Amino acid sequence: MDDPPEEAYGRVTNPERFAPLIPAAEELISDLARRFDVTISRGPAAPSKSKTVATLESVQITPVHVDQAPLAITFTSFPGLYLDVGAWQHIALPSCGCDACSEDAESTLRELAEYSEALTAGQLSERITGNLRPVLEHSWEGLGWGRSGKSSLSREKAAELRAGPVQPPADGHWRPWSTTLPS
Repeated sequence: MDDPPEEAYGRVTNPERFAPLIPAAEELISDLARRFDVTISRGPAAPSKSKTVATLESVQITPVHVDQAPLAITFTSFPGLYLDVGAWQHIALPSCGCDACSEDAESTLRELAEYSEALTAGQLSERITGNLRPVLEHSWEGLGWGRSGKSSLSREKAAELRAGPVQPPADGHWRPWSTTLPS
């Protein structure tokens, strides 16, 4: 298979192919509210850092226990989503969306489902290690998939993150979300 032409990188001719993410996210929010002991709040999104993509609305999904990772879903004009998970995870769906990418609605919808299933099952770990040379580490362990990463931080950035309002449990491993009781 040939590589995409150079001009396909950075060019987006059909962002609407990701439009199914929007109703899927709304369905996910309703499903999470029904199945788990969480609070849901909707409001305006923080201003976008992107010059081309606007943030439209943010939905905060907060489990009742502080050792269960919160989820914020921000709807964007692309159309797409930003997922802010736990203390420090930021995930863009789609991650790029340019014409050269192999991303499509189906693969991106699958990612949304995988992340939400892993999150609610308590399969996210995140922590900052080291004081002189701090490193932000994260790990996702889903059913049949996993992702992990490490990134170096300045001591100032590590201190800022450690002082944030949301912090992972002491061992770095978020717990499964509490389910609602059947009625």
